[in-house]
Amino acid sequence: MQVTTEHIQPYDANRDAADVYALWQASLSSEWPLTQERLQKVLNGNEPQHFVARINGKIVGFVATLKRSYGTEKVGQLLALLIHPDMQRQGIGTALHEAAMEHFRSQDLQSARLGSVSPRFWCGAPDNLPGAVVFFKSRGWDLSSTVYDLSQDLSNYQTPERVIQRLQKEKITIASAQSQNVTDVLAFEAKNFANWLPQYELCADLGDYRDLLVARDEDGRILGTLIMYSTAQSHPERTDLIWQNLMGENGGAMSAVGVAESERGRGIGIALVAGASEILKERGVTNCFIDWVELTDFYAKLGYGKWRSYHPSVRNL
Repeated sequence: MQVTTEHIQPYDANRDAADVYALWQASLSSEWPLTQERLQKVLNGNEPQHFVARINGKIVGFVATLKRSYGTEKVGQLLALLIHPDMQRQGIGTALHEAAMEHFRSQDLQSARLGSVSPRFWCGAPDNLPGAVVFFKSRGWDLSSTVYDLSQDLSNYQTPERVIQRLQKEKITIASAQSQNVTDVLAFEAKNFANWLPQYELCADLGDYRDLLVARDEDGRILGTLIMYSTAQSHPERTDLIWQNLMGENGGAMSAVGVAESERGRGIGIALVAGASEILKERGVTNCFIDWVELTDFYAKLGYGKWRSYHPSVRNL
């Protein structure tokens, strides 16, 4: 059949949430199992606008979009595009993709990202969905770059002695933020890593101060930061570990590892990751997840290996 714009409608959570989850189950659950609650948490992100393809009253396709601000610039984010396995190669995906792009253009956005920053399912087209990689390539997305999610079983994790000795030599301390000093952490992010500021602000707003790990020098200056997540102790509204079904209920995560440019080369970044690994292990985390990594050799020093790979892309509209 010929799919037209008449088949594409705005998503209504009250009406469509259960059907979209059923669509996820039919199309992705074997590779990317997800609970309906976690699916909805991601879909409820920043300025959501999603669309469904409905044929004969049944939802057969879905595309999800959000926006993200970078200072005064707003970027469209294409979170996910699903087609029922029985309805593929009928133009439904193309129609949904164009609906998403047209929505971005109607909002006067200058660029769009394949995948999303936060909240997200993926940071780009997943390699274990080869049909999706082919689909997005054919629609003009440049998928030449590759990034990875990493993981490690922390059950027997131990920080290498060389990391501890370097930290002592540099006279740097690693500790969780507290309510009385979280404003300093947010100021550090705003100055050095503005793209990550919303994630740090969310942790602060939810009261998860101790999930913000901070490296300081002798004078108390912040040199680097990192975000931690554990199922048992972090706020349930956070979306740091969407893939709990794959990582296990004792899974945890860390992300947004950043060291001030002037302080790099002192072993601060590796010390933050090591410190987070120790803390998450103490909190009962067995499988630790680190997402959107390019420098895989850096994390390999502490035992983290590649889990899955993706192709992120940003395009002008």
